[in-house]
Amino acid sequence: RLSRFRPAFAATVAAALALGAPGALSAQDSTTWDNHLYDKFHVGVAFTTVLNYSNARVDAANGGLGTTLDFRKILGVTSASVQPALGLRWKPGRHTEFDIGFQFLNQSGDRTVNRTLVIGEDTVSGDLSIKSKVSSDNATFQFKYSLLARENYNVGLALGLGAIFFNMTLDASADACTGTRCIGDSLSVTRKLTAPTASLGAFGRWRVGNRWYVGADARGIGARVDRYDFSVFEGNVEGQYYLSNRWGLELGLYYTDVTVDVAAKDIDL
Repeated sequence: RLSRFRPAFAATVAAALALGAPGALSAQDSTTWDNHLYDKFHVGVAFTTVLNYSNARVDAANGGLGTTLDFRKILGVTSASVQPALGLRWKPGRHTEFDIGFQFLNQSGDRTVNRTLVIGEDTVSGDLSIKSKVSSDNATFQFKYSLLARENYNVGLALGLGAIFFNMTLDASADACTGTRCIGDSLSVTRKLTAPTASLGAFGRWRVGNRWYVGADARGIGARVDRYDFSVFEGNVEGQYYLSNRWGLELGLYYTDVTVDVAAKDIDL
């Protein structure tokens, strides 16, 4: 059982290089700018500054509560790091759009503490030097339908599906114990999980100049899927500036809050 799992980045400031490939690109003079609201393809590569406020708690299969692991305070994981992100948008029609995104989030921590940590069926205690590696990559897929598809703005609804790929490894050295077994060298605990997510919301994009665009997106949902209870809230605001009819720059602020409660299953996580 994995409970109170908040694996996603809490806020991201992103600078992205975007490729617009309109379906009707043709030879034009340098003063004519395409309307990128309706590009058929859009590819983005970003290096993002991730502000991570995640925590996780791994409960025992019998229902015993584990320790809530604050990634920053307990594991020593930095609250800010630079991570890559990828995005692909396909717009087959004026009103329909499919978006795929992948945010990488891999961090490590190093901290010395004197305390007891309960992780699943393992209890780690004593004067601990804890080295940790935590990843919670986030994959998203969205279907968007434009209710208002005008020349200078595009507003509609969005349905999102996704997954969080969570992987946590803790290596504790020095005076450590697990259950009734005490050791003096090291102890390693690893947990892996792939958690599904979903969301419903709305989006809007506006062309505010020949080269300038702004947009906003907000989605959220709470649901139970199989043994996963989850709640999701995602939102972002962004601005784009096109250097040419094919290449542009993007600056955005993204917020994601994902909570997943995973019930026990017959096999190990």
